[in-house]
Amino acid sequence: MKLSWKLWMLRRVGAFVVAVATMVALGSAAHSYFVQRAWSAAAGLAFETAPAAIPFIDRISWIAHDLVGMFVPYCSVTAIALFVAFLIAGGLARFTGFRAFVFGLAGASALFAVFTAMRTVLGTVGIFGARGPVGLAAQMAVGALAGLLFARLSRPGKPACPSDRSKPQLQKY
Repeated sequence: MKLSWKLWMLRRVGAFVVAVATMVALGSAAHSYFVQRAWSAAAGLAFETAPAAIPFIDRISWIAHDLVGMFVPYCSVTAIALFVAFLIAGGLARFTGFRAFVFGLAGASALFAVFTAMRTVLGTVGIFGARGPVGLAAQMAVGALAGLLFARLSRPGKPACPSDRSKPQLQKY
């Protein structure tokens, strides 16, 4: 049974929202990790000791604070980048047949393009955790994961939920 265009679009929008939410949550956590690492190293240098230890509960609190504080700007920038990248990837995936690879590459490329453009225009990436090559690679990995998730959830003609596969499909003759 062919899906109506409204269900088709709803499935795509839902997949995009889930992919962006995943991108924001994991991207913010990656940002927090690199900021905590830099802060710990700087505190150690200030006291001429080993990097300072940050208790686990403080790390979690820091991540939650960053997620709330960064949500609107980080979400808006990355959502726009992912939207443009996924539109292009949708066209490419139709011709190549490598849907997961194309959307994963699109997600990683979108984040690379955003942070490169911000560095060029603003002189900084705006997200401290993405200033170094490892932080940028972490953001790109999260973008790739968001692309893979979108590709999986928005696959044409196949249910995203395994429980939907057991339901009988109506056939039109």
